[in-house]
Amino acid sequence: MRSLGIHWEMQAMDTALLPEKAKSLGYGQLECDGLSLLDLSPWGRKRLLFEARNNQIDLSYSLVPPLGWDLSSLDEEMRRSAVHRMQELMKLLGELGGGSLSGPLYAQRYFDESYVAHKAEHWEQSVKSLRSLTAVAEEEDVVLNLRPVNRYEHCLVNTAEEALQLIHAVNHPNFGIDLDTFHMNMEERSLSNAIEQAGIYLHCIHVRENTGLPVGQGCLDWKAVHEGLAAIRYEGPLVHVVGGEQSGDVSVLTQLLSDFH
Repeated sequence: MRSLGIHWEMQAMDTALLPEKAKSLGYGQLECDGLSLLDLSPWGRKRLLFEARNNQIDLSYSLVPPLGWDLSSLDEEMRRSAVHRMQELMKLLGELGGGSLSGPLYAQRYFDESYVAHKAEHWEQSVKSLRSLTAVAEEEDVVLNLRPVNRYEHCLVNTAEEALQLIHAVNHPNFGIDLDTFHMNMEERSLSNAIEQAGIYLHCIHVRENTGLPVGQGCLDWKAVHEGLAAIRYEGPLVHVVGGEQSGDVSVLTQLLSDFH
């Protein structure tokens, strides 16, 4: 059975308590926010790792790059600074045993009209930055999964096709694709075709409704998602994205998504 994971979209919770909570809800994987991980003390990170092992929970990580973490910046000093910050985060993950780091890692979240006008140049800068991260990713046993996001959050990578182009440009086995059904619902003509297009490069899929709420609280075409995952015989994790104190019903997720071969 593939791993069913959960990601809580909140910063205030005691991270070390989350493995036990995930286990009690029936999940086998916990995705932690990378920025929150950086804020933890060394003891806090050791406690998180201990609780994960104690509850037999696999850890994975995600990151939405904030201001200053722009791997696509045309300002070389800013770009190098972002590369350094990413390298430091990957080294930290290496201390925790490595694993996957998923998100729109290729650029910081903010962009403007000037960015759009120079999209091709930003693309090349992002490729250069990601290539420079390959050695650290390999050394620390970290896989970077690049997530397409909707056009209102960024303009660089919006679809599975564009993510695939970026993966091919970087050309390293420690890079893959992370699809998020919330973003896919806005940008893809076909959910199943997008998943098939990602194919063997699809290392993670985040599942939430068209409303952004947990599975079962919207009207997203889960049959199409099911068909796409079945077509590529996907065996990677399904990460349930929930917000606030919501628990994320694993039984609904299992019923809707895990019964394919």
